[in-house]
Amino acid sequence: MSADNLTLIDSVISAVQYADFNLNKNINYYYSIQAFDLSKEDPYSNLSRVIEVYCHTPGIVDTVFGSSSNTVTVKFSEKMNNTIENLQAFQLNGNVFPNSISPASQYSYLLTFRDKIPVGLNELSVADLHDLYGSPIQPDSIEFNVLPVIENPEFFISSFKILDAYNIRVVFNLEVDEASAEKVNNYVFEPDNKASSVSVDASNNKIVNISLNGQKPVGSIGREYVLRVKDVFSSASTGSLKINEGAGSYIVLSSFANDLSDVYVYPNPVKPTSGEALTFANLPRYAQITIWTIAGTKIGEIEESDGNGGVTFNLLDLSGNTLSTGIYIYRIVMLDESKNEQEEKLGKFAVIR
Repeated sequence: MSADNLTLIDSVISAVQYADFNLNKNINYYYSIQAFDLSKEDPYSNLSRVIEVYCHTPGIVDTVFGSSSNTVTVKFSEKMNNTIENLQAFQLNGNVFPNSISPASQYSYLLTFRDKIPVGLNELSVADLHDLYGSPIQPDSIEFNVLPVIENPEFFISSFKILDAYNIRVVFNLEVDEASAEKVNNYVFEPDNKASSVSVDASNNKIVNISLNGQKPVGSIGREYVLRVKDVFSSASTGSLKINEGAGSYIVLSSFANDLSDVYVYPNPVKPTSGEALTFANLPRYAQITIWTIAGTKIGEIEESDGNGGVTFNLLDLSGNTLSTGIYIYRIVMLDESKNEQEEKLGKFAVIR
């Protein structure tokens, strides 16, 4: 089954929802709709944009355990998003939210709290969270025990912030050794990207600022980058500890915007003959984009719904033809979770063949 080989499965009248019960688990399904109106010369509309649905059992919280005196690992039964959509989805003992959340694996999150977790029985509540495929995680409250143990000190990333497309702020749990922290080769990006410079914040030695000037942008661009930190040590006064391996040593650089104020397209102009595609970046979580020629002919429509802040247009019109040289107009509409329109923005881009 593929998006290029669709077959008619049903017809409905005046329906706004459709349920398909003839599905098998762990399989991708593809759907498109087509309107039918006998009053039109051609009663059939073009097919809508194809959407992909993964049929699966929604994830649940599997286990919770204390990783250290102020960190908790939460494991799920299903793959989870690398981008944490709701920082208040986790609540400790009824009133404490994590200071930061980072992916520990495809199936787990590492929660870091500002203060030490009480020794003994604790309770973690989980709500308003979705798995990788968009299905809601069943709300749950799980008890776990924290033992009074002598801990080995650890050095890890506690939080980060994408300041803009070319600047990242990384915060560690301990002060860093400046010599190792400012080596650009100690910061590895997947897929390929590179830090152009790294500096330790003059007012707080736990903060490292990474510049990507002259390199590729990150953040709300429709592409997910993983930044791995290696061979960085904490300061001598904190024990010269080497950065953790695995959880706590990498971050996932992906986000979405809160509005349309900083939306941009790249490359602009775009050259389809060189294999380029056009990316709409700094998008909100849900957005619909319609594209027209200068003459007002609609030639494309795409949608952002996966929360990575960007979406790519393949430069093909509704008939599958590559766009000709010229100027094109786009309209971006920000949508809420119910697909209601919130705000819009108009812009243009150029195609050169």
